[in-house]
Amino acid sequence: MSKFLIKQAFAEAMDLHKQNRFDEAKELYNKILTVDDSEPNAHHLISLVFMAEGDFESAKNHIEKAINKAPDQAVFHSNYGSLLHSMGENQLAINAIKKSLKIDKKLFQSHYSLGIIYTDMFNFEKAINSYTTAIELDSKSSAAHNNLANLFSNMDNNEAEYHYKKTVELVPNEIYPRLNIANYYIKNGKFNESITFLNELVDMGLESKEVYNSLGVSYKGLEDDTTAKDMFNKSLAIDPDFLLAQKNLDSL
Repeated sequence: MSKFLIKQAFAEAMDLHKQNRFDEAKELYNKILTVDDSEPNAHHLISLVFMAEGDFESAKNHIEKAINKAPDQAVFHSNYGSLLHSMGENQLAINAIKKSLKIDKKLFQSHYSLGIIYTDMFNFEKAINSYTTAIELDSKSSAAHNNLANLFSNMDNNEAEYHYKKTVELVPNEIYPRLNIANYYIKNGKFNESITFLNELVDMGLESKEVYNSLGVSYKGLEDDTTAKDMFNKSLAIDPDFLLAQKNLDSL
């Protein structure tokens, strides 16, 4: 396989991976590795496919080969850390990601991944610091803003509102940013504000059982039980087995 064909195979395999056509992507990466088993990028990229499939042992085997062949690649160490986190090895994951940051201290995905890991470990101060650094590196990361908002909300820190609003601004056509900020307002007794965001979702055709349930909770908070009942019933019309909506309806 010529260098041109290898380059073409890489591009095709990565495109197949993006389409979740994992078997076809692996087949191409394996063809590359048959030609050159020392190719670190092929080992790295096929490891990401195995990670996506949940085959962590195969992913580990390949990403360790990639690191052995190219130990100076920060992204390899970063993704190795993410894999170790998925395997429940949080401290080893942190060590791997910190190694990536020694190579490239401005690698966004490493700071973001540390935020996830520290949150799972209930080390919220470090999680906040990690997400804050990630946002400094990429202020348009809706996921980082949303995760930081969730942390602040759980800590009753009003900085949550800014980051929830930023998430809505960055991904205005998705359901969960507006639903998250609405639930934040419900938690803080700001029911008119929550209704505004939830009605925007309904107007956009993004209604769901969760949206109608949160609308019901909001109207109940405003002591409008008639409208609240209507909203809970709409939630249950979408999913008759949605126990939270049923519980809320029964409480009226």
